[in-house]
Amino acid sequence: MITLYDFDSKAGRPWNVSVWKARYSLNFKNLPYKTVWIEFPDVEPTMKKLGALPTGTRKNGTPFYTLPAIHDDSTGAIIADSAVIAEYLDKTYPTPTQLIPSGTHALQTAFRELVDSKATPLVSLVVPDAVTKTMNPPSAEYMARVFATAVSNAASMSEETRVAEWEKAEEVLGSVKTLMKPEDRWVMGDAISFADFVVAAMLIMAKTVYGKESEEWTRMMNWHDGRWDRMMTDLEKYTAVH
Repeated sequence: MITLYDFDSKAGRPWNVSVWKARYSLNFKNLPYKTVWIEFPDVEPTMKKLGALPTGTRKNGTPFYTLPAIHDDSTGAIIADSAVIAEYLDKTYPTPTQLIPSGTHALQTAFRELVDSKATPLVSLVVPDAVTKTMNPPSAEYMARVFATAVSNAASMSEETRVAEWEKAEEVLGSVKTLMKPEDRWVMGDAISFADFVVAAMLIMAKTVYGKESEEWTRMMNWHDGRWDRMMTDLEKYTAVH
């Protein structure tokens, strides 16, 4: 059994974009797993207790811990970071599907870094809204304190600015669309890969925060002639929460 560590939220609604990449990966490979929910202030002490490696370094030089992380009972491995998790799952459970097919590692990494570098407009809209819409008080208070400027800026954003930011968010996915041929069903062509989950994770983050009947989600699903609506419909089978 694999344990997936995710950020807790109201009514068990997983929203975090990074954790969704790992959840998609586990579901795609049809691996049995369970979710352990953690509030933001508890992430670092929990990861340290498990023996997980830090995923980055703060400006002051201290290690930084975040999610997702998995603990694989069958091997004893504790892995953090969604891309590292995908690589571990491919190596440890190579069949029947590969998240990062042989020979595509460089392309997948470049694609992931490109999307991450352009995702700021969408993240800057959705994450502050997640603080009020999906997070439990301990996590909401933590985010409001640690990321005070971003949360405050989002709260004071004018409607005109929000409209402009949503237009930038559409451009983020537009840049992905331009990399693909019109007939391509998936980023790598005709086969699902981790790259598709990088895109889908951004989308399902918004769906969870705003709701599937919301104006925001409806708008996104109409972008680029409904390409992302078709993608999310096809990937629905990999969204189970265990």
